[in-house]
Amino acid sequence: MTRATAGTDSAPDTVLPETFASRKVDGLSTASPSSGPLSNQENGVLRPLVLLSLPILAENILHMLVGLTDTYLAGHLETEASAATAAVGTVAYILWFVNLIAMAIATGATAIVSRAVGARHRSLASSVTGQSVTASLLLGTIAAILFAIFAGPLSDLTQLKGMAHDYSRYYFQILSISLPFSLVTVAAGAVLRGAGDTLSPAIAMVVVDLVNIFLSLVLSRGYLGFPELGFKGIAIGTVVAYVIGGVILLAVLARGTRVRLYRHRLRPHWSTLRRLIRIGLPNGVEGGLTWSANFVVLRTINQFDATNVSAAAHIVTIRVESLSFMIGLAIATATATLVGQSLGQKNPARAVRVTWTAAWLAIAVMVCWAFGFFFAGRHLAMLMTSDPAAVDLAARCLAITAFSQVGFAATLVFAGALRGAGDTVAVMLINIVSQLGLRLIGVLVLVKGFHYGLEAVWVVLAIELTLRGAAITGRFIHGGWKHVKV
Repeated sequence: MTRATAGTDSAPDTVLPETFASRKVDGLSTASPSSGPLSNQENGVLRPLVLLSLPILAENILHMLVGLTDTYLAGHLETEASAATAAVGTVAYILWFVNLIAMAIATGATAIVSRAVGARHRSLASSVTGQSVTASLLLGTIAAILFAIFAGPLSDLTQLKGMAHDYSRYYFQILSISLPFSLVTVAAGAVLRGAGDTLSPAIAMVVVDLVNIFLSLVLSRGYLGFPELGFKGIAIGTVVAYVIGGVILLAVLARGTRVRLYRHRLRPHWSTLRRLIRIGLPNGVEGGLTWSANFVVLRTINQFDATNVSAAAHIVTIRVESLSFMIGLAIATATATLVGQSLGQKNPARAVRVTWTAAWLAIAVMVCWAFGFFFAGRHLAMLMTSDPAAVDLAARCLAITAFSQVGFAATLVFAGALRGAGDTVAVMLINIVSQLGLRLIGVLVLVKGFHYGLEAVWVVLAIELTLRGAAITGRFIHGGWKHVKV
């Protein structure tokens, strides 16, 4: 619910051309902003923003389709459809927490690599690439061991009931196989995006999604001579797909285009690791605390009823809403890269133009989806599940979240700009106060104190997102991000 990409032709305006004059600034080689696509003479920011956003959007959509495919297949099983839907969505929350660890590394990697590319500091970019991969592999391996050993207690922690509990325990066990590859995917994508290469991760996600759809479908339904495994087939297909995705992105980095993974760069380099941690740690702390708030909300929803209808409707609402926020997230990710590169070129004015252009673009697109949620929410929910009760409840929640899309767009884009500038502490503080102080407390008061249901939860979420968007926008307008050192 918080809310939860390499080819040189894809973004020609995001990499410093060789014609730039070079000079030393604070000990780093950087380029003069006198000419070229990142110069003050360059008035247009929409075209490079769109060119950079489109591959990221493709990647996000494909990543979203993995979740949508799993939710659809689970929601249309012949038996225990709501239990399977609740299990798929709840496991995704736990996996989100693991990915937050990788995102702490990824945030620092994007900020440093984007500035290094903008300043033509290739050795720094290569060092960050190697250290990001090493850290993500190590953390992924640790997470895999913990998932395999503690699958049962993790399932107990979710408060799922009946078959949903059993499904989730199996998913946790088999998911441990893919975790090192999943975390490498996050880190590698961040490095490539920071270098302005958004096409390769998108291509990798095409493969991931196609493999996931094929294997999950044939294994869960028993097509093409495969055994009919039901829910287990969905889990196996997803795990195999993410392993393949991680291998592809490692191969892309090893081949090298804008950044390259060298074997000697995989050895721990403590100075580079400290820089990554210094920038990424606030994002990691923020992510961990906000995840905790959202997980408590999820546990509360999972306790609503033994039939798992509320839990299923909640997951369906999130999956459908992702159709909107994945577009905003793509624009925000592109914004982070362009802001970092602009600041690397000592051009904060262009960073401001990029961000405001991105904000209006994201708002326009997400408002269009808001109308869809409000007027066609039931039809969208029916795509995800065959349970009539879950469809009705999800449709009402989608109508509520329609009113939060403007605030959601502002939250995504302006937070992306601040992170791209390295201003991660401010984003962390705003998110913690908003999600712990407003979201979590608001949900607990309405549910535990006044015994309201899922619709009240989504009212709180909509209000919190709107207020958080206003606060992050205010931080961007303040301008302190222009002076952050990375």
